[in-house]
Amino acid sequence: MLETAKDNQVLLTKIREKRKELAIYLSRTEPRNIRLINSSIIAGALAAALTAGPGVGGEGFIGAAKDVVSFGIPVWQMLCLIATVLSVSAVIANGMLKSHGFSAKVARTRACDAKLEGLETMLELDQVDVKQATQVYTQCLTEISHI
Repeated sequence: MLETAKDNQVLLTKIREKRKELAIYLSRTEPRNIRLINSSIIAGALAAALTAGPGVGGEGFIGAAKDVVSFGIPVWQMLCLIATVLSVSAVIANGMLKSHGFSAKVARTRACDAKLEGLETMLELDQVDVKQATQVYTQCLTEISHI
């Protein structure tokens, strides 16, 4: 089959449309991914910090904490309750990250976008024939089937 300028333009249009879709997907998914990662890190670190005080400081820490804050319940109990809530939050955030596979999907989407950008440039400069470019394009589509 002979290549035509029309074939080239059709493929370029498809690539540009797909790159716009990828940009929209990344603009929605990356912030969610980052929020879940940060939530998991911060909640886990705070939970560890809350349990470290009584664990390391013992009675002296509990006595000092009583002087600073009074909740109407024992300080150690309040610290454990808050640490539990934070720990559960970290586990939930990690579970959501893993179950949805956001990190892997974002990485695959970024890699595919980079391939499509290179392919678009090569097509614009007539550095690749349409048949080869179409093969690369369809390969990229299979890599990002989640979109």
